[in-house]
Amino acid sequence: MTGSEFIATLLAAGGLRGLRPGSTLAEADLALPLDFIEDDSPGGTLRRDYGLVELYFSGEPDRVLTGGSLELHRLPGDPALAAEWSSATGVDFAPYTAWSELKGAIATAGLDEAALECTTQGDYVEYRNPDTKVSVLVVDGEDERDDWPGHGDVWSVSVG
Repeated sequence: MTGSEFIATLLAAGGLRGLRPGSTLAEADLALPLDFIEDDSPGGTLRRDYGLVELYFSGEPDRVLTGGSLELHRLPGDPALAAEWSSATGVDFAPYTAWSELKGAIATAGLDEAALECTTQGDYVEYRNPDTKVSVLVVDGEDERDDWPGHGDVWSVSVG
C-alpha cells in the first residue's frame, strides 16, 4: 500500500491500523510492532513516539488512546523512518506526499473531497473529515521542498 492510499483510508475510516480513540495500550502494541519512546507525564498523559507516529493515551488505571498523529514532516530528514514503517506495516511512504497526489487516493477510498472541512491556519491548510475526526495538515506557505515538506505537501495527519 502506498502512503497516499494509507492516508486516504485513515481520513475516510478514522482508524490508524485499526486504532481509534478508545483503543487500549495492548491494541496499540499489536497494531504497531515498532520500537517506541515512552513519555509518562505527571499530568496523566502517556505519549508514545514510534518515529513516524505519535500516540497519546490517558485514563487510570487502564489507559486508552485519545489521539495521535502521523508525522510526515519527519520523513525527508530521516529516510530510515519510511523503511522501518514499510518493513513493519507494508505501507510505503515517499519522502514527500503532495496534497494533489492524495486527492486521487481520497476519491478511491470513497470519500468526497467536498465533504472535508477546510480551514486556513497560518502557513497551513487543514482538511478535516468531521465524521472521523481525522485532519490532514498541508503546507500553504511559499517554502519549497528541502529537509521539510514544501508548498502543497502534507505536513501531518491527526486523529482524534
